[in-house]
Amino acid sequence: MNETNRITSTNVVGNVVDSIKDSNSLLEGLLNYFTTLDSVHYITFVTNLLIFIFGRQIINNLSVQTIGANQSRLRLLRLINTILFLTYLVAVAFQLQLASNFSHTGLLMLLTYLGSQFAHSLILKRYGRQREVEGTSLFIESHTSHSLHLLALLLLGVVAGLIFLNIWNLENWLQTTSFLGAIAVLVFTTKDYWLKDFISGIMVISNGNIERGDVVRIPSENILAIVLETRGTLTILRDLVRHHNITIPNSLLLNVQVEILDTESRKGVSDFVDFNIGYETPSESAQEYLTEIWKKACKITSTINSDREGIVKLVGNGDHAVSWRLLYNLKAVHGIIEARNSINLAAFELQQHHNIKLATPLTHTFPTGKPDGIKSLS
Repeated sequence: MNETNRITSTNVVGNVVDSIKDSNSLLEGLLNYFTTLDSVHYITFVTNLLIFIFGRQIINNLSVQTIGANQSRLRLLRLINTILFLTYLVAVAFQLQLASNFSHTGLLMLLTYLGSQFAHSLILKRYGRQREVEGTSLFIESHTSHSLHLLALLLLGVVAGLIFLNIWNLENWLQTTSFLGAIAVLVFTTKDYWLKDFISGIMVISNGNIERGDVVRIPSENILAIVLETRGTLTILRDLVRHHNITIPNSLLLNVQVEILDTESRKGVSDFVDFNIGYETPSESAQEYLTEIWKKACKITSTINSDREGIVKLVGNGDHAVSWRLLYNLKAVHGIIEARNSINLAAFELQQHHNIKLATPLTHTFPTGKPDGIKSLS
């Protein structure tokens, strides 16, 4: 990049005026001068020329979010491109180092802008939301696309900043004793507090498994909640039981088991409630009781899918009672708590009618027929 700061380091003439004076004609002088330029200048010329010629195609391919604004963007792009191109021509022709640096800086900013727009376009098409507006399909921002776009801008900003320092011969700013060096040291020393969660957030967003509006269960943290948004280092959840917000580090979503409750499948989401019933209750009575619980719960709440019958299973023979499981299907995953509460309410109200006790029976025996220290009341 240092070669870009030496306008005509290999030129045999001072500037374009001297070249014209030493030649027989204006055209010969111009050809003699511009054929002796370094290759970096030709690259700059070609880059400006391509942007000017293919500006319309560039804008049309980068604009995926709005309607009718492409023409104004195209005019602005070509205006900036023309100013930068003319500035660089003057700088090269008359050996103006300062103007050359300004032109290179402007071209860098233009390329950085186009790069950010290109990254934005790709991210919107991949992670944005598509909507129909007046018969036209548009991509609009989602939280995921917004976060990834910010990351892309950060990376482009770092690269552009390094090139900018090189254009103006300010590489010493990167030393540890400089301001930028101090910032770099500060970022490096604090990376253990935020870098892990920041990278985890990028991975969560990129995978697309956990999105805004999903209902997730994290057993290790006893969390059942709706995902509100994933930010740089943390994810915000809405607790389904207490209805307050919870913030968790993004690294937690990658390091522990996370159950994603999805209702998009044909089978929907199934949930269950376990009941401990004594051994004195016959299996037929227990199954009839749990079936009645499901029917009554369907009348209490519309969250339970009454079109798919509840399933009763025996899941364990414990020391004190038999564990029976009532499985049921949900219409909406967000009503999982309401459905579970309705099942428990129906079980409580029907236990006397079916002569079944939900309390775990005491099965310990004592040699005297009663625990020590307890006296008969008779």
